[in-house]
Amino acid sequence: MRSDPEGVLEAGVRAYAIGDLPAAAAFFPDNAVFAIYVDQDVLPFAGQVHGRANILETFRDIAADFEVKRYELRSISVRNEIVRSQVDFSFCHRASGETIDGVMRIVAEVHNGLITRYREYHDQERIRAFMRLCEQSWKKDNS
Repeated sequence: MRSDPEGVLEAGVRAYAIGDLPAAAAFFPDNAVFAIYVDQDVLPFAGQVHGRANILETFRDIAADFEVKRYELRSISVRNEIVRSQVDFSFCHRASGETIDGVMRIVAEVHNGLITRYREYHDQERIRAFMRLCEQSWKKDNS
């Protein structure tokens, strides 16, 4: 495994993509900052958490609601220890069966082979509309 910033992010993303959440969380130190920039009224697990244990808990919360169909790094640029990337994703909402796919942006800081700060940026209004669709679909199927 590569220990350069790009290699570390690639390995962490790969572990997450295949569902090995403990392995993905192991790429973060105990003092790491992890953030998903979407309002919590849209995604309850969004926001900022600190520390490997809380990051793993966030991964598990996401996995409870969504099945990862695709989660792959696209363009990657590295400057010093900051890695900027786009992620091509597809998630299936477990309760409704609805699928969302698209591209998100990640900015990660990697120091000494670990991701110390991870920021995930989404089109919030698109996610909000998707979650409304999921709610309507779920209500329709359960009425």
